[in-house]
Amino acid sequence: MTALFRVYLRTFDGQISEKTITADQDAAATAFEALVNRTELDGQKMAVALTYENRQRAFHRFDRQPGDMDYWRDRLDEVEWPGTSKRGRKPVPPDARKDARVELRVHPDTKAAWQAKADAAGLSLAAWIEATLSAAKK
Repeated sequence: MTALFRVYLRTFDGQISEKTITADQDAAATAFEALVNRTELDGQKMAVALTYENRQRAFHRFDRQPGDMDYWRDRLDEVEWPGTSKRGRKPVPPDARKDARVELRVHPDTKAAWQAKADAAGLSLAAWIEATLSAAKK
């Protein structure tokens, strides 16, 4: 089954009009931009929806002002099209530090035993855990 984009104008009582259904992302972008730029609808309780595979990608409300979350006229380039959204953390630039913070929860007795071993080795608890784990993976 082909993935479909749906772009449509809707009123807040659920009436839908000017609907575009297409598998072409460029056609969907053009239809969304054309509807969002309809300035004669500004101030009215109407909206433009852009969906892909029945999941909303953008929802422009004509009763909102620039800067509002549901106002897309001045940020059409921010629409997350399929294949452009990235889940998880943003990639780290190659020259950036690659430190990570890890939270490890252990029983207080275990922590006390590990702290004693770290103290005996002259290391912080974090450094001792890292050294111990690094040695274990070899």
